[in-house]
Amino acid sequence: MKRLQTREILAGVLLAALACRGDPTSSLRGGAKVIDLSTNVMFIDAGATKTLQVVVRDEQLNPLSADVTVASGNAAVAKVVVDSAVPVANGTTHSFLVTAVAPGHTAITIQGGGLTDSVAVSVLPVTFGGVLSTTSPKGGDTIRIASTAILKFDPATSAVTFPGGLATRLVSVTADTIKVLAPFGLASAIGVSNVVVTYVPGLKVTLNTAAVVTQAGDLYGVADTGYTTAPTIALPTQKGKSTVFITNMIATSNDPDCGEGIASGAVGKCAIFKYVANGTDSLRFQGDWDGPATTAGGTDLDFYSCGSAGVSACFEDGGAGATAAKPEKFVFKPTAGTHYFVIELFALPPTANVYLTITKLN
Repeated sequence: MKRLQTREILAGVLLAALACRGDPTSSLRGGAKVIDLSTNVMFIDAGATKTLQVVVRDEQLNPLSADVTVASGNAAVAKVVVDSAVPVANGTTHSFLVTAVAPGHTAITIQGGGLTDSVAVSVLPVTFGGVLSTTSPKGGDTIRIASTAILKFDPATSAVTFPGGLATRLVSVTADTIKVLAPFGLASAIGVSNVVVTYVPGLKVTLNTAAVVTQAGDLYGVADTGYTTAPTIALPTQKGKSTVFITNMIATSNDPDCGEGIASGAVGKCAIFKYVANGTDSLRFQGDWDGPATTAGGTDLDFYSCGSAGVSACFEDGGAGATAAKPEKFVFKPTAGTHYFVIELFALPPTANVYLTITKLN
């Protein structure tokens, strides 16, 4: 009798064990519990396309066959379509193409199996589309580059670069406007560094302007060829502030108005600017130019100040800026009245751009 009872008990345990072998977790299965995305955050350059894959899964992360729909929150920033080149694998893996249309931020909403999820999409700019005050500036004139609603400037770090070795002279930088002097010989897009992408916290990028800028003409015309026609340069009025400007070495021979001239071994060409001093300010005059220094086979430029009598009153600064140095500079406290800042091409080769800075020291 005991043997029979024991056999019955063992048989019952065996049947129970066999019943569990089918799927011990089957009681945990239910419907869709999560939408599995290949990414939740997408950064994409304007004009580019990326793939988004979607799988609906149950609580055990098993893939489920489910209908999936997607929609862009702003199709003007990014659009999304089914990737028809990739079939839905086993009815579970869905592939979509996200195309970046224009810089900005939006979200793609995904729905499937009664669930909803989203992908944050940031479309990054590939060029800077801010408005330029001119695309054909005169050499030495000011180009103003405006920010956009979503792309701003960092006053502390944003800068401008010109190609071809042309130096940059920034006038000012604010969050909304960069002012830069146009060099002679410019014929390209302008590079702007540290552009603030406002919709991506902390992101700064370097971009070229969408527009090509081409220098056309001379801001000073032929007025800088002599004392009587020299254009007036405004001096800085605050300590530590500077007046910056650009000129080129004109082709006209103005030897009679050059402080050294052909008789002293120069080539006889000068650029001349008038300034009016108050008699109390000490000023630092500094000039640099494209290309190497004289000692390296480059241009030799001399800088000096002349009094109201013109060429007969040159080197009133003592001639400290008439050397073979690069850059050239001298410090001078002019008397009250009219003076002339003279840039002389002493020795060839000529240079396309001369970059001048006058700084108030006291």
